[in-house]
Amino acid sequence: MNTSIPRHTEECAFHLLGPIEVSVGSRTLPLRGVRQRALLARLVLAQGRVVPADTLARDMWNGNPPSSARTQVSICVAALRKLFRDAGAGDDVITTTAPGYRLAPARRWTDLAEFADRTGEGYELARQGRTEQAAERLRQGLALWRGPAFADLTSHFAELEAARLAQQQMLAREQLMVLRLELGEHRSLVGELTALVRENPLREQLRASLMLAQHRSGQRAEALRTFREGRALTVAELGLEPGAELRAVHALILHDEPATLAEAGPALPARTGRVRTPSQLPADSRVFTGRRNELRYLDETLAPRDPGRDAPVACVVGPPGAGKSALAVHWGHRAADDFPDGRLYADLRDTAGRPRRAAAGPVLRGFLRALGVAPRQIPDGLEERAALYRGLLADRRVLVVLDHAGSFEDIGPLLPGDGPGRVLVTGSELLMDGGTATTLRLGGLAREEAVRLLARSAGARRVAADPAGAAELVGLCAGLPVALRAAGARLAGKPHWTVADLVERMTDRRRLLDVLGHGENAVRASFDRALRALPRHVADAYARLGGVTEPAFDVWTGSEALGLGLREAEDVLERLVDLHLLEVAGRDDCGALRYRFPALLGLYAAERHAQRSRAVDWGREFALAVPGGGQRRVPETVAFREQTGL
Repeated sequence: MNTSIPRHTEECAFHLLGPIEVSVGSRTLPLRGVRQRALLARLVLAQGRVVPADTLARDMWNGNPPSSARTQVSICVAALRKLFRDAGAGDDVITTTAPGYRLAPARRWTDLAEFADRTGEGYELARQGRTEQAAERLRQGLALWRGPAFADLTSHFAELEAARLAQQQMLAREQLMVLRLELGEHRSLVGELTALVRENPLREQLRASLMLAQHRSGQRAEALRTFREGRALTVAELGLEPGAELRAVHALILHDEPATLAEAGPALPARTGRVRTPSQLPADSRVFTGRRNELRYLDETLAPRDPGRDAPVACVVGPPGAGKSALAVHWGHRAADDFPDGRLYADLRDTAGRPRRAAAGPVLRGFLRALGVAPRQIPDGLEERAALYRGLLADRRVLVVLDHAGSFEDIGPLLPGDGPGRVLVTGSELLMDGGTATTLRLGGLAREEAVRLLARSAGARRVAADPAGAAELVGLCAGLPVALRAAGARLAGKPHWTVADLVERMTDRRRLLDVLGHGENAVRASFDRALRALPRHVADAYARLGGVTEPAFDVWTGSEALGLGLREAEDVLERLVDLHLLEVAGRDDCGALRYRFPALLGLYAAERHAQRSRAVDWGREFALAVPGGGQRRVPETVAFREQTGL
C-alpha cells in the first residue's frame, strides 16, 4: 500500500543541555538506549558536517567498537529515521553522505546553538552599555539549561564537551551577576552569590561580585570576611595571593568608597563601563542591496545639517518582509559621520516578536547608561527619565533608531525633542502626525535590485546563467527582500539545483511558502511575527479574510467574510490597509473601492484561514462532546486559541 509523505514537515528540536531529548513539533521522540542518544549527540555537535561512520562507531563505543560496529551504526540510523518519519519530520533529518552521516541543517533547532546565540548577544550588548538587554539575553540563555549537559550520556566525547559547556555556563552566570550588580540588584544577589561562591570557592570573579553585593547592602564586615576566606583558600590550595582584580575590590571596600566601586578596574570582566559616545546599531546586513531612492530620501530628510528643520523624525513603514529594519540599520551606518555624538538603538519587540509593553522605561534606562549616567543616578519615574534624556541630547548630534515600534506610546518618551538629534522609526503603520515626522513607505524591490539581491544570496554565476529564470523567481517572490533572501539561501544550500529547479518548485503556489520556509529568512516566520504583533481582533479579521478567493474584493464581500456590517467591515479593511496587510486595488464600475492581498501575504492569509476553520471545527466537536458543551461559544475555547494563535 502506497503512502504519501506530507509536504509540510515539522521542525526538529534537540535538547542537550540536560538529559538528551529530541522533539518534532510538540511530540517528544522515545529514544531507545544510550547508542541512539550518543549518535544523535555526535551528529548535533558536528553542526551540519558529515561525521564518518568509523568516527561514530568509535565515539558510540568509547574507542573500543566491536567488529559489527558499522552495521550497528546503520541499524541505529535506520531506527532513528523511522522515529523522525513517524513523528512527521520527513525522511531527510539524517542523510547519508560519504563517508558517513550528517544531520540536515534545515528545520533543526538545538539548545546548544540557542545558548551560544543568546550569550553572544548578551556579551555584545554589555560591551555597548545596554545593561538591561544584556542581562535579559543571558537569563534567556541560562534558562535553557535543565541540568548538566549530556546528563544521561557517559561517552568520552560527551564528557569532554560537557566540561567545555559547563565552563561557558559559568562564564555566563558570572557575567549576569556583574550586570545585575550594575542594575542595582545587590540586596537580592547576596544569598545567590553566597551559594555560588560556596560551590565554586576558587572563582575570584564570583567572590568579587559577592564582596560588592555585600558592601553595597551595608555588610562591609561580611565583605571583608569574604575576602579573607578567599585569600586563605588560594594561599592554602594554590600557594598564591589573590589576583589583582580581587585585591582592587578589597582596597575599595577598605577605604569605604562605594561611589567608585564600579571603577574597580578589570575585576569585573566584560564590564559595561560608561560609554560617552554610544554606537549601538546592530551589524549591517552582508547582502543589503539597492534602495537607492529610499537612502537618498533619508539623507535629505534626516542628515542634521539644519538643526532648525521641522521634521526630525522619519518613520519607515511597510508590509512584513520588506526590509524596514535592514534599511534603517544600513542607513544608520552609512550616515554615522553625521552623528559624531553617537547612535542609539532599541528593538521594541520582545523575544516572541510582539511589541514590548511599557518598553519606554527600560529602553530609557539603557540609553541613559549608554550616555554615561551611573545606574544610581537614573530616576525611577518615566517622566523624570525622559526629561534627563532630553536634557542630555539637547545639544548632541545623536541618531536614535527605534525598531519595530507598535504605537506612539512606545516611542513618545524616547524622542529627544529640539536639537540636532534625529530619530528613525520602523513599524507597520504611521505612528506620528505629519507635523513632527515624515513617512517613507517601503514596498518590494525593483526588478534589477531584486536580481542583485538574489545574486548576492545565491551566487552571482548561478543567477547570471539563467537571467529569464531569475526574473521569474523575482516575480514569484513579489520583490520582497525576505523572500528573495530565503530563495537565495535555498539555492545556496542546494548547489546541485539550478535557478529553474527552484522556480519549478515555487510555481506550485500551494507549496510556495514551504519552499521559502527554511532558515532565519523563512517567509512564513516573518509573517508569523508580524501577525503576533497585532491586536487579537485584527489578526482574527485577517484570518477570516483569507477565505476570500477572488483576486480583488469589495466591502460587501469583506463584510460577508468578516460577519460584520458594512461600516464596521470597511473600518477593518482600512485598518488592514494601514498595516500594509491589504492594499487598495482601485474602484469598480460603480466607484466602490476594491481590496486585495499583496501576493505572498495572500497565500499566508489563506493558510491562516484554513487553520482557523480546522480549529473552529475541532472546537465545535469538542464542545458538543462535553456535557453542556453545546452551549459554549466555540471561538472562546482554549483549543481554538491554541490552534490558531489568534
